[in-house]
Amino acid sequence: MRLIVLAAVAALAAPAARAEEPGFLFEAVRLPKYRAAWERLSKEVEPKPNWLLSFTLRQEGAAGEMKAITIEGKPYRLSYICKPEDCAGKRFEVLFEESGAKAFGALGGKDETPAFFGK
Repeated sequence: MRLIVLAAVAALAAPAARAEEPGFLFEAVRLPKYRAAWERLSKEVEPKPNWLLSFTLRQEGAAGEMKAITIEGKPYRLSYICKPEDCAGKRFEVLFEESGAKAFGALGGKDETPAFFGK
C-alpha cells in the first residue's frame, strides 16, 4: 500500500515539475535555473546587437519556444531570440544544459556565418 501511495504522489508531482519549465526564452532567463548561464553567455557577445541588448535588459523581443532536445544522450533546451521584423536575418540561438548550469550560443543569420559563444 505504501508503494502505491508513493507512486501516486510521484505521478502527481511529475506534471507540476514540467509546469515549472519555461515555455519561451524570455521566461527562462527570468528563472534562477537559467539566469546565471544566460548572463555569462550574453557577456561574451561583443559587439552586442541592440536587439540582443534590449532582450538581455528587459526580456522583451521576438523569442522562440524552449524545445527539449538530446545531443549524444545528454538533454538540452534550445531556443532563440531574433531581431524584430528580421528573424531570419538576425538571430541568436541558445542551447542550455538541462540543468541550466551552462549555455551556448550562435549569433548569425541567413546571410552570415555564425559566431559561437560559450565554453
